[in-house]
This record gives sequence, C-alpha cells and structure tokens, in this order.
Amino acid sequence: MAALIAICSSVVFGVADFLGGMSARRIAPMLTAAGAQLTGLAVLLAAALATGGSPTGTDIALAAAAGLLGGAALAAFYFGLSRGAMSVVAPLSAITAAIVPILAGLVLGEAPGAPQWAGVVLALPAIVLISREGTSEPAHQAEEPVEERTTPEGNRVGVTAGLVAGLGFGMFIVLITRTSAASRWWPLVVSRSTAAVLLGAGILLAGAWRGRTDRTGLRLAGLAGLLDGTSNMLILEAGRRGMLVLVGVIGALYPASTIVLARVVLGERLQRHQLAGLALATVAVVMIAVPA
Repeated sequence: MAALIAICSSVVFGVADFLGGMSARRIAPMLTAAGAQLTGLAVLLAAALATGGSPTGTDIALAAAAGLLGGAALAAFYFGLSRGAMSVVAPLSAITAAIVPILAGLVLGEAPGAPQWAGVVLALPAIVLISREGTSEPAHQAEEPVEERTTPEGNRVGVTAGLVAGLGFGMFIVLITRTSAASRWWPLVVSRSTAAVLLGAGILLAGAWRGRTDRTGLRLAGLAGLLDGTSNMLILEAGRRGMLVLVGVIGALYPASTIVLARVVLGERLQRHQLAGLALATVAVVMIAVPA
C-alpha cells in the first residue's frame, strides 16, 4: 500500500511541477513559487483542521526543520537553474533527493527484499535519464537551448546548487516522515508555513514581487500549489506506512509525469534517454511494489 501511495504522490507532484513551469512562463518564477506555497498551505491547513491531530513538540521541531531545509532547497534549485544548465541541476537534485532517504532508511535498519533492492537500483539511473534535458553529443549541441550551453563556471555552480537542493529535498522527506501518526497533517502545515516565510523573505530581499504577472499565471500557480500540498500529504502517509528506502526513490520519479504532460500538452519531443528512463522507471516501480 505504501508503494501505491508513493506512486500517486509522485504522479501528482509531477503534474504540479508541470503547472508550475507553465505558470513561470507567464509570471516571475518567484511569484509562481510564492503562489504555490500559499495555496498549498491553505489546502494543508484545511486538511489539518478537518482531521484534527495532536502534534508533540518533537513533531513541530522536525516539521520546522523540514520546512527550513525544503525552502532552502527550493531557493538553491532556482538559483542553480539561473546560473547553470538545467541538464546538470535537475538530474543532480533528483538523484540526490532519492539517495538521502535510502541512506537514512539503512541507518534506521530498514531491510527491503531482493526485488525491492533491484527496483531501487533500476530507479536511480531512471531518475537521472528522465530528469536530464538536452543532448551531450557534440553533433547535436547546436540544437540545444542556449541555457544548456553554459560556461564551465556556470556548470560548477549548477553542480553545487543541484547537490544542495537534492540534499534539502531528501532531508525534507526524511524529517517529515519521522513525525508521529497522531499529529496527522499538522507537521505539513508547520513545514509549509516555515518554508513560506523563508521564501517570502527571499522575494522581498530580491524585489521579485515586482516581476511580470497575469491572471492565468497566478491561477496556474494556485493549482500547482493545491496539487503540491496533496502530494505532500500522500508522501507523508506513504512514509509513515512504508520504508524510506522505497518511498523516497518512488517519490523522486515525479519528473516522469512532468515530461509526459509536456509531450501530450505542449508537443515537446521526448529525448531517447528520457524514453529509456521511462521504461526503466516502469520496471523499477513494478519491482519495488512486489511484496517482500
């Protein structure tokens, strides 16, 4: 059941990521992030008020730390995209975000069966292949977007930002899933509030609130936040029911639904490595979902 919930979380977050990207084409990216944070917080708060829960001091502390790390990871991710190639930042952040829960699960004594481990091994390259954009062959470099042909310095910044972002995203999953079941959704409210404050401070300092805006972009950001909040609830439930080693990896496969939507809605061409990644991801999820 945990694997199925994690799959749903991954799909929903991938859709949210796609809508957020569409919003960022119309309004300033930081405004997209802020709009998504606020609507996501509204969804989580409504869910928490409706279901109750009794968070302890430890739950609140874990949630606040998760919010700080998640917010910092988001800032690092955007910074990396602005300075380095997306083909470097995106896969590095995704693979790091998957590895962190795996290591945490091993430290906690989790022991998946052989099929699950085989699925994890297949999922890691799948995450990289799915997340990576552009081409690496010299014959095709002229066809890549300008932002993919960055300087060596820009790529060094991208590598650092990708690793930092992935570490923060991975730690968010580890910390938020360590909260007690009795706290229900309140840890997500705390973490989202913390991240929203951090993001709001960044927007004010950077003056990003002066960026371009339109109603469609804001609506897309709001819908992305609604789905993002829903995805957070699903991954929290999956983490409380199952092993971090497996839940973290499945959650990191979210770019799969993003690129599928980009193909269906926008008509974007899928690269061969992305198709290979989708095939690997399908096999990996099936193997992870096999009962131990």
